[in-house]
Amino acid sequence: MKKGGLVLLAGCLILGFQNCSQSNLSATELSAPSTHVVLPSDSKSDESIAITSLEIPVPQGVLSVDAKTGRIQLIDRNLSVLEESCLQPSEVAELQSYLKTSNVCGKPAPEEDVMCAQSYNAGYATLILGEQKLNLGESYDSCGRGYKDICGEQASQSFRGLIAYIQKNYHGMLCE
Repeated sequence: MKKGGLVLLAGCLILGFQNCSQSNLSATELSAPSTHVVLPSDSKSDESIAITSLEIPVPQGVLSVDAKTGRIQLIDRNLSVLEESCLQPSEVAELQSYLKTSNVCGKPAPEEDVMCAQSYNAGYATLILGEQKLNLGESYDSCGRGYKDICGEQASQSFRGLIAYIQKNYHGMLCE
C-alpha cells in the first residue's frame, strides 16, 4: 500500500509541474542561468520551512548563527562551544533578508545523456530548516547536480560577502 501511495504521489508531482513555465521573463532573467526554487522535501507548513540557523565552516569548527537573534557560537569538532559573539541589529536584518526559503535556488538536473565529470565542491554555508540542512554552494559533479544557492547572481555574491565578513570578524563581534 505504501509503494502505491508513493508512486501516486510521485506521478502527481511530475504531472503537476509540467506547466510551470514563466511567460513574462525580464531581460535579466533571460541572461541568467536556468534555476529553480528549492524547498525542503517534507515541508508541511510555513513554520516547518523557516530557516532557524546558519552554519559557516571555519578552521576551528563551525560558526552557528541564530537566524532570529544573530547570536554566533563557535562550535568545535567535539560539539563544545568555544566562543560566543553577536551580529549587530543591522547585520541581523541583512542576514534575515537572505534567509527565506523562497530565496534558495538550484540548477535543474542535466539531460540524461550528458556526461559529467566526477567532482565534489563543498558548500560555503549550511541553512538549517528544523531537521533538514541545505548546503549552499555544494555540488556533486561538474554538471552542478545538487547545487543550491541564494537566487540571483548579485544577491548570491552579496550573501557570500556577508558570510566572508562573519568568518573574518566574528572574534570582535561583542554581544550587547
